[in-house]
Amino acid sequence: MAKNYTLTASMRDAFKTDFSVRSHKLVADEPPETGGKDAGPLPFELLMAALAGCTTFTLRAYANHKKISLDGVDVEIAMSRRDPSEVPPGGKTVVIKKKLKFSDKVPADLRAKLLEIAAKCPVNKALLEGCEVTGELG
Repeated sequence: MAKNYTLTASMRDAFKTDFSVRSHKLVADEPPETGGKDAGPLPFELLMAALAGCTTFTLRAYANHKKISLDGVDVEIAMSRRDPSEVPPGGKTVVIKKKLKFSDKVPADLRAKLLEIAAKCPVNKALLEGCEVTGELG
C-alpha cells in the first residue's frame, strides 16, 4: 500500500523558504554571499539530513526487531555536485557518501550487516532508484 507524504513551502523573503509538515516548521535559506540571510540549511543539506535520519531510523528499527543492543549510531553524510564535464561515463552528477560510526561494543561482523541494512532505508532507496517528479500550477 502506498504511503503518502505532504509538505508545503512558502518563500516571501529573498531565498528564505518556510516549510510546514504535519505540526512541524522548518526553514531553508541561502548564505549571504548568494543573496540569502543564512536563516536555515540549504536544500541539499536538508536532503542529507533526510538521508541521515532515515538511516538511523532504519538501523534502530532493525536493532529493535532483532533484539540487538545498539547504544547509538553516528552518521556522516558528504555530498558533492560535479560539473557535468567531470562526470565519468555512466556516472552521476551528484555523489553521496555515507559513513556510519558505532560504539566499540558493536562487533565487526555486525557492523558489516548494519551497513547493509542502512542501504535499505527508504530515502536511500529513493535516491538510488530515482523519483518521478511532476509539476503543475495550483
